[in-house]
Amino acid sequence: MKKSIRKSAGILLILLLFIPSSCKKYEDGPWFSLHTKKERVTGNWRFEYAKEDGIDVTERYVDQRVNMAKNGDIYWVQGFDPSTYQTYGPRGTWRFLNDKMQVEMHFDLWVTEEFTIVWDIKRLAHSELKLERYEEGKKIEWKLWKPY
Repeated sequence: MKKSIRKSAGILLILLLFIPSSCKKYEDGPWFSLHTKKERVTGNWRFEYAKEDGIDVTERYVDQRVNMAKNGDIYWVQGFDPSTYQTYGPRGTWRFLNDKMQVEMHFDLWVTEEFTIVWDIKRLAHSELKLERYEEGKKIEWKLWKPY
């Protein structure tokens, strides 16, 4: 009986030592999650903050949201038109890149205009997402949150 307890304790100790380092994929974690990366990234994200070269530009994003669907669709809600009672903003698709270390957002504006943003994922938790990229030499950071 003592042998099996020691063996179980040894296995548990090994798991506790190695799982945190092997499960943590992103710089800011989490080190473990019961949700898949796709489940964690999908949802209706709101802006906690946005920065450009360390300067807080969150005010530009106050009423905006990024809706990422499990099927790969994305809708960046940039405003609300009170005359039609509808939101507006670009639609498109999203996908993981680089072994799920990055997320690509591809938006269609009009028939002939489109743009793509590739973000480095710094944190991907169920209700928190930190993204970072460089554009024209500026470091752009978004920290997004979603209700459960």
